[in-house]
Amino acid sequence: MLRTPYEILGVSENIKRNELRIPYRETIHQYKQGQISAEEYRLVCRAYETLTIDQKFDLYQKENNWVQDLPIDQYTPQQLAVEPDLLSVLKERFQNATLQEIDAQDPTTGHTTLYSAARSGNEEAVSYLTEQGAEADLLQRTKSTALHGASFYGHAGVIRLLLESGASYAVINCYSNVPEKEAANSAVKEIFEELKTSPFVQAAANNINWFKERKNGWGKHIDEEYYSQRQTLLHCASKKGYEDLVRLFVEKHSANLDITDNNLNSALHLAAYGGHCTIVDYLLKCGCNARLENRWGMIAEQEGRRHGDAMMKIFENIREQDMFEMARKGVDWWFRYHFGSNSPNANDKHGTSLLYHACRYGQALVAKWLLEHGADIDAQLQENPKSTALHVAVFYGHVTTVELLLTHGANSNIKNQLRLAPLEEGRHSDVDESRWNKVRELVLRYRNNLTSMKSISVHVYDDESSDQEPFIKVELDVDQTQNHLRELLTGEWRERCRHFSIARHVLPSDQSSTGLLLAVHHARYTRTHFLSVPLHLALHQTATISDIEFKNITTFKSTINPRQVKQHIVSTNSKTNVAKFTLTIPMEQERKFQFKEFFLDMGYVIHYV
Repeated sequence: MLRTPYEILGVSENIKRNELRIPYRETIHQYKQGQISAEEYRLVCRAYETLTIDQKFDLYQKENNWVQDLPIDQYTPQQLAVEPDLLSVLKERFQNATLQEIDAQDPTTGHTTLYSAARSGNEEAVSYLTEQGAEADLLQRTKSTALHGASFYGHAGVIRLLLESGASYAVINCYSNVPEKEAANSAVKEIFEELKTSPFVQAAANNINWFKERKNGWGKHIDEEYYSQRQTLLHCASKKGYEDLVRLFVEKHSANLDITDNNLNSALHLAAYGGHCTIVDYLLKCGCNARLENRWGMIAEQEGRRHGDAMMKIFENIREQDMFEMARKGVDWWFRYHFGSNSPNANDKHGTSLLYHACRYGQALVAKWLLEHGADIDAQLQENPKSTALHVAVFYGHVTTVELLLTHGANSNIKNQLRLAPLEEGRHSDVDESRWNKVRELVLRYRNNLTSMKSISVHVYDDESSDQEPFIKVELDVDQTQNHLRELLTGEWRERCRHFSIARHVLPSDQSSTGLLLAVHHARYTRTHFLSVPLHLALHQTATISDIEFKNITTFKSTINPRQVKQHIVSTNSKTNVAKFTLTIPMEQERKFQFKEFFLDMGYVIHYV
């Protein structure tokens, strides 16, 4: 004869339904201690569901029948999370799941998959789900969170995992209890006490006073990446919608806006996913990168789309800013992230270019971006006096902007409608003598720089990181090559040297035909016409060339990051010094820049396909 759910749980049929939690908790711990089998535990789970879920209980009362054996393929994610033996099935079910699918709640109980795993003490499932970005603070029907469930059911290890993933210890359920108040044992209480000293845990609870009281800091850098999810305090506050805390971290502590976590989510991703419009608007106006893709290949705007028009309008508004006003104000991040398909040579209704606007107000960073994206450096005003960007930068004494234009090859001899070249037009009355002299010196030096240079001083060091004196100092003609320099090295030095480098940038390897000056120019100075002399070069040891190809472009497009590439290089080339590798991943310019900076710091040379 089949046992009843009450018999399986070992309770009387007169027990109140809300008291069933106690025998269920005892059974869970018996299973974790190996006192009952997986089959018996599975039967207990079905019995508990039958007696505590209204729809199933009503059916049992009416027909005296209940489901004891459920095929695995009919399990919900919540049911899979309760049984440790089914973790592999849960992972397979969530292999391509979005955050929204991972956080889905049961329509009757409000249980998330994470809540079910936490309540049953399934630490491996909790660890897996939190690493995927599951939200720990979603409320189930009694307004309890996963942290409440783990606390009441006495799972100290789960408490640690949840607090470290950003669960709030301050949520109050319908019984007026915070999670700690429902602690089933002393081990749970000790974990709460220990982790409340963590800045990340305090941020998760929106305890802004904890941070304000620590005027000298809290022992960690503001951009510290915490625990397995590698999230910063800004990630945590943005995800949870704590606007005051977000502002504190950004304005008082200069938090980095664009750090990504283990799932490649930025703070903007998490704020958009959570529907926190005011935080999204604030982060965008602070200049965060709205183009970053997370591991699912989604930018923040896509994550926020489910929250409707209000969220979408925020992203539209930032894109629709007046580009000429952005140039005048020097909002360089707007050009990097929101310029879109606009032309860098766009003119306003008066025929004034973006570059001219930027240079008129000395906005060198905007001017630099425009030049790097194809702006015509010598474009003249379409209306009188038909001056160039260099004319106006010189006239207003913007030293940095003048230097930028000159290093990018601006023509200092173009005459405007008044038949005046830069310098000849004079200066604005607000430009003092000191600034004017600096501008004059730059322009005059530029005109005479390369044409007057006949030779160049070169100092060669054994190692770039060495504090020793150079082992050779020479004067080379400007058209001589690396081979000429190598011929000047003596025995041991010549044998050790196959290449030269400057500031960890390896000079191009065509040593016989490329002039040394041009090689240095390409490796270190890119577009500038000014060189720091003497040139400080270092010997670059012979390195094994290793071409590593990531062939599955679809898989790696949204998930690959510099750390993963580095790990791949180390694991496949543990005994070699990799000097070159090939990425076959299509990338936008912004991500290429991130890869370049990361690997140049390691001394690698990168070639993109």
